[in-house]
Amino acid sequence: MRTRLPAFTRFRWPAGVAVVALAAAACSTTGSAATDTHGLTGTPIKIGVLANVSGPTGASEASATKVFQAWAAHTNQAGGIGGHPVQVVVKDTKEDAPAAAAAARSLISDSSIAAVVAASTSTDAAVGSILADSGLPVTGGIGYNPTVWGKLKNWFGLTTTFPQVVNMQIASAQPVGGSAISVVACAEEPACVAAVPLFEAAAKAAGKTYSGTMQVAAASPNYTAQCLDLVNRKVNFVQLSISPAVGVRVVKDCQAQGYAGYFGSSASAISPTLYRTANIRLAGALNAFPWWADTAPVKAYRAAMSEQGVSDDDAGQPASTAMWASGELFKKALTSAAGKASDPVTRQTVLGAYGKVKGETLDGLLPQPITFTAGQPAPPVNCYWLYQYQNGAFAGSAQPTCPS
Repeated sequence: MRTRLPAFTRFRWPAGVAVVALAAAACSTTGSAATDTHGLTGTPIKIGVLANVSGPTGASEASATKVFQAWAAHTNQAGGIGGHPVQVVVKDTKEDAPAAAAAARSLISDSSIAAVVAASTSTDAAVGSILADSGLPVTGGIGYNPTVWGKLKNWFGLTTTFPQVVNMQIASAQPVGGSAISVVACAEEPACVAAVPLFEAAAKAAGKTYSGTMQVAAASPNYTAQCLDLVNRKVNFVQLSISPAVGVRVVKDCQAQGYAGYFGSSASAISPTLYRTANIRLAGALNAFPWWADTAPVKAYRAAMSEQGVSDDDAGQPASTAMWASGELFKKALTSAAGKASDPVTRQTVLGAYGKVKGETLDGLLPQPITFTAGQPAPPVNCYWLYQYQNGAFAGSAQPTCPS
């Protein structure tokens, strides 16, 4: 049975990049600081993080990495996992397939690494089989590439998977009256339009008018002509398949041309860079828990971020909450499996623990009850959280939406 949550409050962050293919359906350097063990003397549990820290569109994934490091420090401060301190080793994929593959092999060759979390959506395909075949478990993170998540063994996904990661964008248009839908996509990368046929089909299946795809170049001085076209075609929901920085420019130009509808942004495309744009109206779907929710587990997340000195900009996006949820599930799964503080925690220990995860929701931090079976690919995650954002505040349903 699903856990019902109380209604969200309208939560405001104080004032203060990833290229997306319609929520990124497209598709080494050690950067970790020493994790504070807080005096714990047990055998350490070392977790590798494959993260796009320095790539051109890696802002949200770099933020998510900070959150995971903060989770480890917070966990150690509270006694670790059964007395075992957690240590985090970050490998920067640089948004580059060869670099990502080299980083994955580096983690595999280090026998002290017990598990990996993935925070480099653009390179999942480059490392998928390498990690699946190695026996090094990927215990969550951020991802929806259908050739990896839900397809390969030892990849334990927790966030919304394909095809719902595309369909949920159409679903997010419904509550805000989006009836004539268009996509604004980047012109530089084929990945930005890779999911457009699926998006168009989902729009038509939902009875929406699909008003076409418009590609824009980051180097363009303005987007006045494109925005006028959207207004003339009476589009009232524009899905953004561009980096947040370019998205801000498109939003401002379209506002100046009289566009009064909503902009769509979902999954790891949502970032403070975009949602802090003046007078923006956003609607979309989250593939990880909403950071503004008024529930005990989410309040604990915000308190931990404050305690660990993580900024609201880094904590306030779904890529970051996905990494926190991954850490919390790891802690819960390993608490009884880790053994004595002096016992080593190996990859087999982690695989055994994850094979026993049954119907887990983490009290609402996961989008649906999660069950894993040893030696089998993780089941699809079909649920997500719908949200709206306007007047500087988030609002949305307290209950994840779970299509059939």
